[in-house]
Amino acid sequence: MADFCSATVAGFYAAVDTVADWRTGIGELLSSVPETDLMAGVDFDGLASKIEFAELGVTTARVDFGFDETRTLNFLPKIFAVDTGRSIIPHGHANMVSAHLPLTGAFRLRQYDQVMRNARSLIIQPTADRLIGAGDLSSIGEDDDNVHWFIAEEPSYTFDVIVTGLDEESDHQFEIFNLDMEAAEPNGNGRLRVPTMSVSEALRKYG
Repeated sequence: MADFCSATVAGFYAAVDTVADWRTGIGELLSSVPETDLMAGVDFDGLASKIEFAELGVTTARVDFGFDETRTLNFLPKIFAVDTGRSIIPHGHANMVSAHLPLTGAFRLRQYDQVMRNARSLIIQPTADRLIGAGDLSSIGEDDDNVHWFIAEEPSYTFDVIVTGLDEESDHQFEIFNLDMEAAEPNGNGRLRVPTMSVSEALRKYG
């Protein structure tokens, strides 16, 4: 366990030496770890036994890898539990990247490039709409594939790595923009203008 955690922590840091290399680095890292080793290393059985599926949305448990908290970048490894028909609500980000690896179950995944945003809406470009299962890694960049929406096809768990604090000059460690996809309007060239909404509204409508 200690050797796994040490190697994985070093790998996370190496994966984000530059943000442009994040998606390649995290993909290579997680593909190099056998699923049984990963599940044992994050104590999947122990964490999954402690969290119940939510009536709306997801429940999460923090994975403790003993990260060096003195670093500017903040790593937040978590297990997500998502019941059938529940979702990780549609949302975009700022000042963060993340990777999502289903460990069990299956999801419908939709992703979009974040083209532009203001205080009330985001302009996004569809990039993916597919079914994913155990071992199918997805990730986001700063702008590319930066909006995503997961709907569980069956009871499912994911291992997520969230990295915040990309911009040291920002007033926010990170930002999340929940989106009302049913209210999306065409914006030309296949793009959509989508209004933002509160977490509570998004959970009621999409959770």
